[in-house]
Amino acid sequence: MNAAARPLRALALLTGAQCLFALLDATGKALTVDMGVPLISLARHAGQAALMLLVLGPRMGGQLVQTRHPWLQLWRGLAMSGFTLFFFSALFRLPQAEATAINFVAPFVVMLLAAPVLGERVSGMMWGGAAVGFLGMLVLARPGSALDGVGVGFALLTMVCNVSFQLLTRKLAPLENSFSTMFLSSAISIVVSLAALPLQSRWGGWPAALDTREIALLFATGALGAVSQWFFIRAYVWSSASFIAPLLFMQLVWSTATGWLFFSQLPDRTSLLGIVIILGSGVLTMVYAARRAAHHDPGDRP
Repeated sequence: MNAAARPLRALALLTGAQCLFALLDATGKALTVDMGVPLISLARHAGQAALMLLVLGPRMGGQLVQTRHPWLQLWRGLAMSGFTLFFFSALFRLPQAEATAINFVAPFVVMLLAAPVLGERVSGMMWGGAAVGFLGMLVLARPGSALDGVGVGFALLTMVCNVSFQLLTRKLAPLENSFSTMFLSSAISIVVSLAALPLQSRWGGWPAALDTREIALLFATGALGAVSQWFFIRAYVWSSASFIAPLLFMQLVWSTATGWLFFSQLPDRTSLLGIVIILGSGVLTMVYAARRAAHHDPGDRP
C-alpha cells in the first residue's frame, strides 16, 4: 500500500461500486421480463460508451481508442459481452443472489489459472480455499434444487466469461490505459450486441412498445455500468489490491439484499449455506493471499 493510501476512501468507493453493480443486475433482471437480452446488453454497453465519450472524450480524444495490444483487447471485449449476455439470461431464470454466487466461483478459478497463465504462485492453502468454494457452488446448484437448470447453465457460462475477463484485465492492466481498455471493451460489446439482435425474438422477445419506465431502465443500465466501474477503478487508486481482494466477496451480500428488496427473493436454507460457504472461503482465502503478498512485498500495489 502506497504512502498516499486512503483505505476508508477506498472502502467507500468499493462499497459504492458494489451497490451499483447490484442495482445494475436488478435493473437487467427487471428488464428481462419485458424484452430479450441482446437489446438490454446493447443499451448497457452503448450507454457506458456514450458517457465515457461525453466525460473523457474532450480530455483524452483519440487516446480512448489507442491500444498496443489489439488482440488482447478484442478477447477482453468478447469476454465482457459474453458475460453481459449470459448473466442477464441467468438472472431471468434465477434469483439474483444464487446467480451472483455461482459467478463468484470465478475468482477461485482465476487464482488457480494465475500460475500457468500469469506465472503467479498458488499455495496449498489457496488450493484448499478453491476446493471449498467449489463445494459451496455444488451445494448451491445441487441436483434436485429449485434452481432452473438452464439458468444454472447460463450462470456457468457467465463464470467462464468472467474468468477470461479477469485474466485479460490483469494482463492488460500494466500495459494499457485503464479508461482506454474500458472504452474498447464497451465498443466491442456494442458490436457483439448488435450481432445478437437478430436472435432477439428467440432470446426473450421484442418489447411490444417501450414505455417511459422501460426507456428509463435501459438508460440506467448504461449509467450504472459506467459509474460503478469508475468507482471500482478509483478504489484501487486509494488502496492496494491486497486490501480490496477480500472485500470483493461482499458483493454476495449486496446482491442478496437487492434480490430481496426488489423481487422478494431469498435463498432457501440449503442455498444460503452454499452462498455462505462461497463467501467464507473466498474471504479467508483472499485474506491469506493478501497477508502473504504483504509479507513478501510490503510495497505492492496494482
